[in-house]
Amino acid sequence: MRQIRGDITFVDLADRTGVSRQTLMAIEDGTSTKLSTLRQIAKCCKLTDDQWDGLVVAWVACELGPEDFGRLNRRLSPKLEGKGDEEQLMRTIFKRLSENERRVVLASAMIPSVRVMMPGLLKLYHAGKRTGGIDVEHGITDEYLKLAKKYLEEGKGREKL
Repeated sequence: MRQIRGDITFVDLADRTGVSRQTLMAIEDGTSTKLSTLRQIAKCCKLTDDQWDGLVVAWVACELGPEDFGRLNRRLSPKLEGKGDEEQLMRTIFKRLSENERRVVLASAMIPSVRVMMPGLLKLYHAGKRTGGIDVEHGITDEYLKLAKKYLEEGKGREKL
């Protein structure tokens, strides 16, 4: 929120957005808020698509908390992967998600850059499963996360994934 606000004071931002100064301060301190409130702020601040995407991801992480946010990929049963009709598979998996996880999935699917990245992210996920860097029960190892980050940022280290 601080990055979005920039040098604008809470009072000025409250006047521009119609969101109370107290709410703006609470959001900046990490208090959860409605997505519609963030959209109102984003429109006023004229965020780029990438900035909005980052804000939505941060909101989802805040709503879920770090543990649940980190567990999102663990709910997918390995017994279902790659079998049968894709739409039925999607429905089956979606039913297994918690309400918060469903919100994250749907909110993430609304982000154009995430939709574009999905095929590559799935390849990265399956590479991690093959090498033991990703485990359905325990999540992502720190080592694999570092390698994946390096690969995504620099295009290096794919053979180690």
